[in-house]
Amino acid sequence: MKKLLITDLDNTLYDWVAYFSQSFLAMLEKTNEITGISKEILISDFKKVHQYHGNTEHPFSVLELECLHKHFKTKDNALLKVHLDEALHSFNSMRKKSLSCYEGVLDTLEYLQNKNVLIVAHTEAPVRNSLYRLEKLGIKKYFNNLYAPKDKYHDDLDKRSLDWLAEHKNFLKLLSKEELKPNPKLLLDICNREGVRIEDAVYIGDSIVKDISMANDAGITSVWAEYGKQYNPLYWSTLVSITHWTVDDIEREESLKKAFDQSQPSLSIQKFSQLKELFG
Repeated sequence: MKKLLITDLDNTLYDWVAYFSQSFLAMLEKTNEITGISKEILISDFKKVHQYHGNTEHPFSVLELECLHKHFKTKDNALLKVHLDEALHSFNSMRKKSLSCYEGVLDTLEYLQNKNVLIVAHTEAPVRNSLYRLEKLGIKKYFNNLYAPKDKYHDDLDKRSLDWLAEHKNFLKLLSKEELKPNPKLLLDICNREGVRIEDAVYIGDSIVKDISMANDAGITSVWAEYGKQYNPLYWSTLVSITHWTVDDIEREESLKKAFDQSQPSLSIQKFSQLKELFG
């Protein structure tokens, strides 16, 4: 029986594309309503902020928009939060409605835990975002560790954020930018840290190019969460318009596709609960 599940987070345990796009669009609409600044100008500034931080989901990015600094004649976050309170509330309200686990995720995680299977999370989403979602969804309790990269400017985070991360220091395994997917050596390191043999591990993710190729190269049973690729075109186009990807990032992605898009998973699933058959 398999003993370790290493799982991707976004679009594997929950629909990140739908959740974030809907929440962002709600905030964008309200910011436009408050300021009268066109959505095109707002989106352009969002993209600049996201590229600076290397993260499309940078927390409170709306407070860093140049056009809003000019509009409100301040860069003070406390004042900007007051001016943009309704916009921030719109994001949070939509997040509550749209962020939820895929069908079968909760039951399967509990099933695996009862089977004494170790479960760890591995993601390219910056640690603050991924940890927050594990807590918000109430599933952190199922995980032994979270392997996630630091924020690009980790050392410049506010004290509150640093203290919050410090509270979880034993749970968090912070990765460097050199450990981006697909990195089979990282998966081997995870198995070693968790004390499980490669042949007893399973990796699940929604990306053939990054997740499946990486697991295959590491010699780990690979599971493709095929359901994670069922995007709403509107939501996907929203993400593209504000992406943090640079020209270099796009070129890297294209080269990865050429190298790995023919990778074949050990198992393809349409529901997370189908994982149970590997841990029976």
